[in-house]
Order: sequence, then C-alpha cells, then structure tokens
Amino acid sequence: MRGHHLPGTVLLAAVLGAGLGACSQSVEGSGTIAEGVLTGSPSPTGSSSPTDSPTDSPSPTGTTTSPTPSPTPTTSSVTVRRRVLCVLEQAAIGSTNRQVNASRDRNAQIRVLRTGSTTITGHILRSGLPGDDRIRVAGSAVVTQLNALVNGATAGGSPSPKAYNDASVRFSRACSSL
Repeated sequence: MRGHHLPGTVLLAAVLGAGLGACSQSVEGSGTIAEGVLTGSPSPTGSSSPTDSPTDSPSPTGTTTSPTPSPTPTTSSVTVRRRVLCVLEQAAIGSTNRQVNASRDRNAQIRVLRTGSTTITGHILRSGLPGDDRIRVAGSAVVTQLNALVNGATAGGSPSPKAYNDASVRFSRACSSL
C-alpha cells in the first residue's frame, strides 16, 4: 500500500460518514416536575386588617398538592445503548479517518488504524448490546474492515479501503434509522 493513496479514500469515508451522523444530534425523554418545585406565583395567605372583625374566618394558607407521578421513560434502554454506541463509534471513525489523512508515514497510518480498531472494539464491548443487535453487527463490520486494512498493509500489500468505507457508511445509515 502506498501511503499517499489511503488518505484520499479514507477522507471520502469521513465525508460520507459526517453527512450521515444524525443519530448523535437528537435527545429525547420526558418527565414531570419534581415534588416541591413551585411552578407559579405564590397565592396570598390571607391577611388581617384593623377593620376585620374577630369573627371572620381566616382565609386558607395554601393549597394542597397531590404528589407527582414518577417519570416514565419514553426510550428503552436498548435504544439508549444503541445511540450511545452510534455517537462513540462515529466519533472514533471520524477521528481515525482524520488522523490517517494527516499522517504521511505508512507506519503511522497503520498505528492509527490499529488504534481505531481497538477503540471501536472497546465501545462495542462496553455497549452491553447483544451480539445479534443490528447496530452492534454494523459496528463490528467496521472493525472487521479496519483489521483487514491493518493486516493487508502490515503484510506489505496495498489493501483497498473501499470495504472499510462501505462498512462505515452502512453503520451510519443504521444509526440514522434510530
């Protein structure tokens, strides 16, 4: 592999992946106001003036509130884990691509690719997603292709980054479907 060909094709993957990174741009959830939080202006508590007669009944000192129900999650824990994996892995892919493109030395490129593979593998393992989860499977395909690039380049070959680029795009598409 000649060092100056890999940066251009990895840059293409970075550009394609950046356009598909929408899963990291939304936050969802719901809840209720915690008990004891005031939401409006306080009510008057009643007053006494010199013209009030002693037989007047005092006005109420406040209103009673019923406890607010506990918030119910609107997003499943699996969906949250998928989204976290998407954000972390897309960041790792982008970082790997930028570092490879910035590196002019073949050995440095191989080190960057190897580090990217290790980083993404760690994210996948810590995600807690089952092995057959579609986001985990798509993320693992990126790692497989990174490892193929590393192995081919280490053996002195000139591996094409096309399969890695395609796997990165498929991962981004899977994430954008969440």
